[in-house]
Amino acid sequence: MCEAHHLQRVPPGPLRNRPRRPYLDKGPGGARCRRRTCYPPHMNAATRNRLILGVVLAVAGAVLAYNMFFALTPPRHADHDHAIAKLDAGGFLWIEAAGGARRNLVGRPDKVLVLHWFDPQAVNLSEESAAATFAARHSDDSMIDFLFIAQAPSWEGVKATATGAGIPEDLLYLDENSKTGDLCGVRRIPETLIFDPAGFLAHQARGPVNWTSPSIMAQINRAKDGVDEIH
Repeated sequence: MCEAHHLQRVPPGPLRNRPRRPYLDKGPGGARCRRRTCYPPHMNAATRNRLILGVVLAVAGAVLAYNMFFALTPPRHADHDHAIAKLDAGGFLWIEAAGGARRNLVGRPDKVLVLHWFDPQAVNLSEESAAATFAARHSDDSMIDFLFIAQAPSWEGVKATATGAGIPEDLLYLDENSKTGDLCGVRRIPETLIFDPAGFLAHQARGPVNWTSPSIMAQINRAKDGVDEIH
């Protein structure tokens, strides 16, 4: 901002018949000023417009790169009808904890990761009650990480429903509008995915699971030892 004086041209003839226009003057240091806005002597209108356009394009590029980076997800195998086969493959798979913090499922879990997707608006939540009992029974096993993931538009009513089914709040997560479930390949809830400590898919169960059957624990124990990547 400069302090150049803005004078008025006084054209010949009656002043009242002539429009007044601001006089372009030079301020301190030779800066050219018009209407209290100063530019360096070398910056004309074309240069200024190119500079503004460059800044706008740089900001737009940064926003696009940011959104593309956080939209990356691990790939699913094209030849198999199952979920993401490897979690430790880069990208992001976000779910929201009951406390508000987000958790990215991508990476090495370093333990058996059991992901149980469910519909909190379902009429019958006996499946979730049985799964909650199973999770409580094995809560002392440090090699098992059990997550209950509700597919819903928001948290409205989810916590109350989960409490009624016996699901601990510290194991409860929200998959808003099924975004992460769709990326993982979850198609029919309830659905349960089990990943080994390296992040490889060890077991996928579409539909209800018999949580009292020894077979589900056998799947988890098998995953503890690690599985081969699905090809």
